Amino acid sequence: MKTNAVNEGLKYGAICGLAAILIMYGSWSGGITFFTGAVFYSTFIPYMVAIIVIGGLQLRKQSGGFLNYKEALKFSFLSYAVAAVIVAIGTYILYNLIDPTLTEQSAQIALEKTRQMMEKFGASEADIEKSLKESEKSMKDTGFKKIIIGTGWGLIWDFAKSLLISLVIRKEQKPEDQLA
Repeated sequence: MKTNAVNEGLKYGAICGLAAILIMYGSWSGGITFFTGAVFYSTFIPYMVAIIVIGGLQLRKQSGGFLNYKEALKFSFLSYAVAAVIVAIGTYILYNLIDPTLTEQSAQIALEKTRQMMEKFGASEADIEKSLKESEKSMKDTGFKKIIIGTGWGLIWDFAKSLLISLVIRKEQKPEDQLA
């Protein structure tokens, strides 16, 4: 039975995107401190990688135990792309329509944490102030353009992860198996 990598990519991308939205909106409802912590840690917890690997292995199983690299890459990157679109839309809605003060609140907490970290590592007050000023400029807005640019940069990283995930989930047919 031949399965469709595109359909499965759309499905698992929607699952990843909805999981990210659930984390984002759920943590936001817990308050700004909880929200900024959850956003920070969710960046490093590879839950999407796990979901996509599981989905890829399911796709391979549905394809008779084989999945070539091209189809694996199509599935994994499409999953990331769909998730990225869902997250971009959810981010825009949260930061611009639901809670327009969220950008400023998040930036303030991020700047405070940056100051604490730099002090902990013994940075001079002049270096701390310079770094905070530069960081503050980049944290001014979360408008449509900034979200789209961020999504584009994120997709470059997602493509790199897709290349690696595809190596894990692929299983090529041997030429003698194709003749049978």
